[in-house]
Amino acid sequence: MSQYYPKKQLSWSKAPVRGGLDMDKSIIWEGDFDVRSAFFRMPEGTTIPKHTHPKWVQVMVVEGEMEIETEPDGKINISSGGCYFVEPGDSHIERAVKNTIVLVTQGEDRPDESNKPEKTAE
Repeated sequence: MSQYYPKKQLSWSKAPVRGGLDMDKSIIWEGDFDVRSAFFRMPEGTTIPKHTHPKWVQVMVVEGEMEIETEPDGKINISSGGCYFVEPGDSHIERAVKNTIVLVTQGEDRPDESNKPEKTAE
């Protein structure tokens, strides 16, 4: 069944992210296909300290602008309409240059299956 997420109908909640930050998160997809996806609001100046992911991550900048810093590439800015892809294990720092909304889609990397939504019998 198709699902639709109009911007005005997104449901936001506080969620912990890497580096001990709490950000507004609106979950789009979790639990199946070994993928999860969510929107995140990042106020200007929000910085996620240097970190890695065990699986791939794709970040689409919906509004605003992000600065991504890696050792091989230095600092790269991606503004609304652009995206970036992080390979598993690549160390990076992320910072919101402006008030930003990103759509993060990634390979499911949480080993605890209890985080997946329960399926209902059909």
